Amino acid sequence: MKRLLGFLLVWALTAGLGACRKAPEGAEQEIAARLEAADRHLNAQRFDAALREALAALDLARQSGSPAGEARALTGIVGIDIMASRDEDAWQKAREAEALAREAGLKTELADILIAKAKLCSYAEISPDTGRNDEGLEYAREALSLAEESGGIEQQAEACYIIGSLYINKNRWSDPIDPELYRTAGQWLDRGQALADTYDLPRLRRNGILFRSRWFQQGGRNDEAIAWFEKVRGGLKETDHLMAAALDDRLVRLYTRTGETEKALDAHDRYVFQMQEYLRQKQDEALQEMETRYEVQLKEQQIERSRYQIWILVLVLLLSAALILLITGWLRKARRRAEELQKQSDSKEQIIEFLSKDLRNPVNAISGEIARLSADAAILPPETIREKCQALAEKTESMNAGVADYVGDILMQRSRRIADIGLSQREIEIIRLSAEGLKAADIAGRIHLSVHTVNTHRQRIYAKMDVKNVSEMLRKSTELGII
Repeated sequence: MKRLLGFLLVWALTAGLGACRKAPEGAEQEIAARLEAADRHLNAQRFDAALREALAALDLARQSGSPAGEARALTGIVGIDIMASRDEDAWQKAREAEALAREAGLKTELADILIAKAKLCSYAEISPDTGRNDEGLEYAREALSLAEESGGIEQQAEACYIIGSLYINKNRWSDPIDPELYRTAGQWLDRGQALADTYDLPRLRRNGILFRSRWFQQGGRNDEAIAWFEKVRGGLKETDHLMAAALDDRLVRLYTRTGETEKALDAHDRYVFQMQEYLRQKQDEALQEMETRYEVQLKEQQIERSRYQIWILVLVLLLSAALILLITGWLRKARRRAEELQKQSDSKEQIIEFLSKDLRNPVNAISGEIARLSADAAILPPETIREKCQALAEKTESMNAGVADYVGDILMQRSRRIADIGLSQREIEIIRLSAEGLKAADIAGRIHLSVHTVNTHRQRIYAKMDVKNVSEMLRKSTELGII
């Protein structure tokens, strides 16, 4: 009798576990689902979550022996590292992905990888001695050729924009600029813009605004830039708040350069309004996504409960003691799940609360800590910012790790923008002293430099920030979060 009961118990456990186990999906579908999830996290600037999904896709691709899936996963990791300011890691992964794609003859995947490498070469242009423009042009041109062969319109448009940007870089340190390089840059930007407009590629159309603005500015064509940006703005959809904000931001600078103060103020008001609408739009999307995930989780719980019920009913026929143990385990798991759902709910409410507050005008101790970290973001590397946010979450009960990551991502983006400009710590110090209302002589006395040296630093700051005076310097520094 005992042997029979033992046999039946083993059979019931095997059958129950088999019923609870999800049916395996195809490896390629699972890889695609993981990379889509990584892309959603990346768009929301949740870099760690995006990296986890991309690494899971990479492991699955390697286990299933899928070179195409592995190349796509590596390219996704490269994009995440670029967004998170981990350029060295991005370059290493890009080289690994390129070797894999070339060996396997994956043209589409190789085009994406080469575009990423061209971007990294473009980002290296922070001084006359660090240019990698010619190297980047080789990658971008090969990517364009591959995209044309495979019919990848978005890849073609992005490659054209990157080529135009690299030609702009080649003229960056020239005075006067090379007219042939300038003309070539404009032709590539026109080509990328035509593809983005024809096939309605919103992300690339927004990127084109930045490239086009740099091109107009390099040629000193402010009036033409204004006319072009106003024309593009007039053709936008009413709901395209982010692109409208990007255009208005450029128009503020252009009208300021041309001395049209009232138009600059109007453009600034439009920029503020569009950014508010965009943030509201993103909050609504985030809430909708949370609600959708919650509904999916509830359905999954219902399915799991049904499977457990089958398992429990089978075990009831065998042994009451086993039934009690199984019910206890089920209740424990349900309780943990409820706690996780509560944590998610608390995290959602806290994120909404932080979004509704200005971190530079703190109303409590936590916000004060964040405000101080925000002020230091101008001189801190991204990884240090992340560590400080995590430390802040560990020492306070009212701020969980999810919110700390979210705030850290915001400050890391600010740090990246400041780093792109290329300001030194001494230049940042002079900016902040200027914000206190100190004159050049006062600043010189404060930091033990000559007045001439302080003025020289200021001229370098003007050039890097593309401003003309102290007022513009302070305004732009405020936008960047330096002061």
